[in-house]
Amino acid sequence: MRLPAFLLLLLLAAAAAAADEGTDSSSLPDPEEFHRIVREVMEGYPTDGSHAYWWPKGSKWAGNTRDLHYAGELFSAGDPQGRSYCCGLTFEVFFRSWEAWSRGHAVEFRIGDLDAAGLRAFRGRWFCSGDYRRGPVDALVEAGLGTRIETQADARRGDFIQLWRKNGSGHSVIFLRWETDGHGRRTGIRYWSTQPATDGIGARTESFEGERGVVPEEIFIARAGGTE
Repeated sequence: MRLPAFLLLLLLAAAAAAADEGTDSSSLPDPEEFHRIVREVMEGYPTDGSHAYWWPKGSKWAGNTRDLHYAGELFSAGDPQGRSYCCGLTFEVFFRSWEAWSRGHAVEFRIGDLDAAGLRAFRGRWFCSGDYRRGPVDALVEAGLGTRIETQADARRGDFIQLWRKNGSGHSVIFLRWETDGHGRRTGIRYWSTQPATDGIGARTESFEGERGVVPEEIFIARAGGTE
């Protein structure tokens, strides 16, 4: 049976619209609610050194403290000793926060429209693999799961950040606050992550000054969730 031409065109248009739709913004967390969940997840980690920092270069381990299960499979094995490194920990917090949001709304735990393979590619961008340099910004924006915060003054506690230092080293962190001088000028950043300086998970302040200082223009801020 041949369909009338106008009906065929309508069906084709509907199919094209569905293909272009991508992640439905209505299925994304409210950013303010997601910030609250991120803070709750963060504060659930002890800061007494029991989750030590460990970055075994060349290892395939993804830096998370515990097993992460997704789409019916073990997505990422945790360290038996509960250790982590920076981007592995911030990704774990994002993952667990989305899981908690899904549970709170009684919906299937699925990060956007990502299957396990898609989530691995997402994690690669979060980890600054290849030419990616903005970490969570590249991951969240490309997947339609968040936005980049262009103005530093708009950063909020619970935003995900990739920063770079003058010596070329980088760090994946969760924003707490800006450090300022007596004139209100930003002089540094206080964040939560895992690093040797805090014997693992904890809050740390880094300055913009000095040869190892953070480069203000190389602070990339991402906010997970739908538009506000």
